[in-house]
Amino acid sequence: MQTEIESLKKSLAVYRGLVEVSGLIAAITEYDELLQAILEVSRRVMRAEAASLFLLDAEGETLEMALSSYADGEFVRKPVRVPKGKGIAGCVFENGKSLLIRDAYSDNRFYKEVDKQTGFRTRSILCAPLKRDGVLIGVLQVLNPREKDAFDAEDLDGFEAYANLTATALEKIRALERSRRQERVERDLAIASEIQTELLSRAIPKQLPDGCAFAAFSEPAANVGGDFYAVFVRNPYEIYFGIGDVSGKGMAAALLMAQTISAMQFVFASTSSPADALGKLNATLYNQIVRGMFITALIGRITPSSQRIEIASAGHCRPLLRKASGAVTEIETPGALPLGVLPKVVYQQGKIACQRGDWLVSFTDGLTESRTTHSQDFFEPRIAATLAEAPLEPAPEGLIQNLVAAEKLHRGTSPRPDDLTILAVGLA
Repeated sequence: MQTEIESLKKSLAVYRGLVEVSGLIAAITEYDELLQAILEVSRRVMRAEAASLFLLDAEGETLEMALSSYADGEFVRKPVRVPKGKGIAGCVFENGKSLLIRDAYSDNRFYKEVDKQTGFRTRSILCAPLKRDGVLIGVLQVLNPREKDAFDAEDLDGFEAYANLTATALEKIRALERSRRQERVERDLAIASEIQTELLSRAIPKQLPDGCAFAAFSEPAANVGGDFYAVFVRNPYEIYFGIGDVSGKGMAAALLMAQTISAMQFVFASTSSPADALGKLNATLYNQIVRGMFITALIGRITPSSQRIEIASAGHCRPLLRKASGAVTEIETPGALPLGVLPKVVYQQGKIACQRGDWLVSFTDGLTESRTTHSQDFFEPRIAATLAEAPLEPAPEGLIQNLVAAEKLHRGTSPRPDDLTILAVGLA
């Protein structure tokens, strides 16, 4: 009779523990807090001296001790790693089945190295796999019953039920953490997009010297991009401008784009020519560029009084000159390495004679390589024709709008494959 009463008491304690864990699943929203609660309840419900939680590492081959508890309110994180199949925890993980070990040191599967690392003496072990939708995510174990020498089969039944609830709780928290991380990423991208938009909105000064005009369009393929442009009034007689494309996409490209715009302002203030500007910009950015990334760029200088534009290219798309007559000419640019490939590069430049109504239109490969998902027909052959079809003496904004509309028509409903930026400069 006394034995039955004790068994009922034990079952009641386990049941209460299961109810408590169910409450934890709904109430706790912080990962570390949940881990502590799991171990605290494990020790209390199973009347154990210690409890440990092992979770699978990112490679899926080794168990890592996430947390252990040897006293009320005390939790320990130690760099304990258990290979798959090694020790009791490793065997449970490898086979996916619970183990009851009455005498740890008489079992050849027991991994004594863990005791050496923790300083704890293990007598008896209950160890259960943590499964969620049939997938093993870790192992939970309790060590040394307080009121007897070893755990028994009745203890194991209750502990397995507890482990099932623990796996549910862990996956719930992990899903919540993933959602939070995604929200943080989306929030950071939104902020980065706002910053990038603000940077480009100020890239063309509101006050420009008489006789010249600029217009630009830029749209990233995703939240943020690597395309950029900038205009710098060196003095009333010469204005520097630049357009470029950072390799890659996403946050890394956006950060390098912002660095480049900042560096361009300093370079334009001290340069002697577009070619010199590219050389200085390359030297400035070389040590800041992550290996494997690079920047194509086109830098120019317009001097309204001489009706001349000088340009130098660092591996960028060749610009087009749309004459006031409607004729369109591709401007040859000397071949040169993009920025960031080598620490020192000598760039060359060319000169373009222009009159009022002539517009130099430069762009990134988001325009030339625009295409539909199911076609390899790039938009590049259509660029010159689109510019030629524009009305005579259009404003630069009109030229750009025509190109953007034609590119969108060419691409159809396919998503934009790359960032698209267009910069037009000419004599007004």
